Amino acid sequence: MESLKVELYEEIKKYIFRYLDSEVEFILKVGNYILESGGKRLRPILVLAFAKALGKENTENLYPLAVALEYIHTASLLHDDVVDGADTRRGKASANRVFGNETVVLTGDYMYANALYLFSIYGDIDMIRNVSDTVKKMAEGQLLELKRIGDVDLSEEDYFKILMGKTAVLFGSCCYVGTAFATDKKSLRESAYNYGVKIGLAFQLIDDLLDYTADEKKLGKPTCNDLREGKITYPLLSIMNDLTNEEREFIKKVIRDLTPSKEDIEKVKLIVEEKRGTEKTLEKAKELVMEAIKELEKFPNNKYSKDLEKLAKYIVERDF
Repeated sequence: MESLKVELYEEIKKYIFRYLDSEVEFILKVGNYILESGGKRLRPILVLAFAKALGKENTENLYPLAVALEYIHTASLLHDDVVDGADTRRGKASANRVFGNETVVLTGDYMYANALYLFSIYGDIDMIRNVSDTVKKMAEGQLLELKRIGDVDLSEEDYFKILMGKTAVLFGSCCYVGTAFATDKKSLRESAYNYGVKIGLAFQLIDDLLDYTADEKKLGKPTCNDLREGKITYPLLSIMNDLTNEEREFIKKVIRDLTPSKEDIEKVKLIVEEKRGTEKTLEKAKELVMEAIKELEKFPNNKYSKDLEKLAKYIVERDF
């Protein structure tokens, strides 16, 4: 992971502000505010790494596409924070808190449009189709999650549908675009997409795990946010069948309470820990990562494919 980051991160950083171009001052202010907050830049790194794994050295025209996919991710974060009423993002005040909901929503719209504009110039019709479908599925995932808030009967199948839309499809699209830039082979494009989806699911599972276990300073936001918002995630979902009737009724109350007390939150955390919810989440994430790594067997055995394997393993080792 580190070698990939060192090699590609600075280049991505250089391009990421170049294409954020608008005559409207607020768009630049909001865009720069959230982009300067940092982040792992995993998505554009994946785009470039897959192209390089297939021997594509001339990637000048790939950088705008990698950046466009980061814009899509950034736009989704802007919209998410408005929907969730978030106060913090990456350790500082969220953009909606600083600039207001209306400005942030419209800036997110602009970033989606700018991303698709970059694809219309530097991409091809297959990439545009893939990315457009991804944006559609992201919206569906967010809406599905919104409609299932407070639903203690959420099934594992529906939970993973939410994860697919929220996170996994964009990871898949990043890997697909990088591969499509380098090769016409459908089987390689599909394997790259599958790798991305698998690590995307694992990434979100670890996010859900960290929401229960992380150090708040490292995480950059309060823990147990999902619980406070009435969202059931895998650490809790995985133990629902192991609960006593009394525990289940208590969790129902907490999930449906708009302002659960700190004591109630701590009690849920203790139940999740005692029933091995966090361990089950980590096990599921590791299983998905191993499935993702298997998809890399179709790719040349070189520095970049090895780095992609390391990146997949990093997903389940991170603590923020």
